[in-house]
Amino acid sequence: MKRQQLLALAAVPLFLASLAFPFWTARMKAPTYPEKALAMELYAYKYDGDLEEWNRVGRAVGVRVPPPVPDVFFPLFTAAVVGMGALALAGALRERWLGVAAVCPWLVLGVLMAWGQYSLYLFGHSLDPERPLRYLEPFTPPIVGVLTLGKIQTYHFPYVGSLLFVAAAALVVASAWQAGRLRLAWPRTRREAPVSAD
Repeated sequence: MKRQQLLALAAVPLFLASLAFPFWTARMKAPTYPEKALAMELYAYKYDGDLEEWNRVGRAVGVRVPPPVPDVFFPLFTAAVVGMGALALAGALRERWLGVAAVCPWLVLGVLMAWGQYSLYLFGHSLDPERPLRYLEPFTPPIVGVLTLGKIQTYHFPYVGSLLFVAAAALVVASAWQAGRLRLAWPRTRREAPVSAD
């Protein structure tokens, strides 16, 4: 078996294993919970974590926790991850699929990050006008980074599922590179022919 096939095959279980772990997490420190940071985690198929406690703090801020998502989001997310595993397998079996298999995971990540950041913008700009903490202005939580609202701090970052997904995507890129399905087009400088001295 060729080296590029082994790389693509190694990506398949990593894509599938990513489904068992959170792709993204948010941790919150609030005065009402001094003993621990509250966790909220996003899997490909569900939200999990200290959602009840998050929602208590969220009601004071004027937001609903977790952020509402369309019903189709989680099935599409799960199908996209499984689809990347299927593409990696197709690339291992049929070399012509390697180029597509190498590009698609990064497109999926890009779309997810853009959609996630837009959803967080809507989340922080749809505050309940009757919220207890009315002095807080609309805000935009970063998809990666720290947000401070008064004495409340939240930390947002990718988690194990994302790391496994990226590792799998990198293996497929390496496989496509080995197979010659990815090439960088470097501009060539034109060389002048040497002038012979008469």
